[in-house]
Amino acid sequence: MSQFPPSTDLGPSPASPFGDHPKRGVMVPRWLVVVVALAVVFGGGIAIGRWAIGTKSSSASTKPATTPTTAALAPPSTDTSVLSRLIVQQSDVGSTLNVVLLPSGDQTSQPTLDLCNGSYSTESQRTARLQDIVQDSNGTSVVSTEAVLYGTPAESARAFAELKSVAAKCPQSPVVSPVGEPTVTTHFDAPPDAHWPAPPAGVDRLAFSFTTTDSQGRSSPSIATYLRRGKALMGVYFSDPTAPQPAIGGQTSIASIVNVFASRLAQLPASSVNG
Repeated sequence: MSQFPPSTDLGPSPASPFGDHPKRGVMVPRWLVVVVALAVVFGGGIAIGRWAIGTKSSSASTKPATTPTTAALAPPSTDTSVLSRLIVQQSDVGSTLNVVLLPSGDQTSQPTLDLCNGSYSTESQRTARLQDIVQDSNGTSVVSTEAVLYGTPAESARAFAELKSVAAKCPQSPVVSPVGEPTVTTHFDAPPDAHWPAPPAGVDRLAFSFTTTDSQGRSSPSIATYLRRGKALMGVYFSDPTAPQPAIGGQTSIASIVNVFASRLAQLPASSVNG
C-alpha cells in the first residue's frame, strides 16, 4: 500500500507507510524506470505498459532509490506472467499517464504487506510478486497495483487474516517498521468499501482508509485495498483518495477502479490460483 510525491520521482511523500513500492515510494528518475520497464517487457514478454508498479500509501518515503540488478531483469517465470495479467497496464490509462515497473518490483525480497508497519509471517510464503505505478504528466505517482502469488490458497488466506489482525491492534503511537520502512503513526478511519458493490464471486476484499503521520508530524491519507482469490493476492493503492482519480480501464471512482482489478482476478484460470 503506498503513495507518491508530487514530483518526477517514483514514490510517496515522507508520511507514506509504503516504503519503496509506491506503496512505498522510491525516488527514481523517470528515464531509469522506463529503461527497467522496457527491459522487463521485452526481455521477459510481460504485457506491462510503459510505467507500472507500485504504490500503497501516500507521502512519506525514504528508502534510497534501488538500482536494477541482473536478477531483477531476468526473464519472468510462469508465475510472474500470471501476475502481469492482473496489474495496471499502459492500455488501461491512455497516453496522458505513464505506467512503470519499479526497480525490484518483481522481487519477493521487497515487502508486500506493511500496513501499520506490522509484522507479517506470510511474507516468506510469497512465490512471485509484481508491482507497478501510474504517474501523471508531472511525474506524480497516483495509483499503484501489486500482485502476489503464495504457495497455497491457505497462505493467502492467512495473509488476509494477518492484515485484519494488524489493523485491529494498530497502536495510536509511532510504530517502527520491521522491514526498514519509515516509522509512522497510523490512524484508521471507517472501511471505505461499506457501500461499494460486492466483488465478483470467489474474490475476497479488504479495504482500509487511514492516515499516516511521520516523525516530522507530516500526515498523508491513503486507501489500500486488498483482493484475493485462491493463492493470488492483489493490492490497489491510492495515494490521494480525496483527489479526482485518473481514469483506469475507463473507471474514475475508487470503487470502480478496484472492481476493474477484482474482475481480472476473478477471470484468471482456476489452474493459476488453486495450486
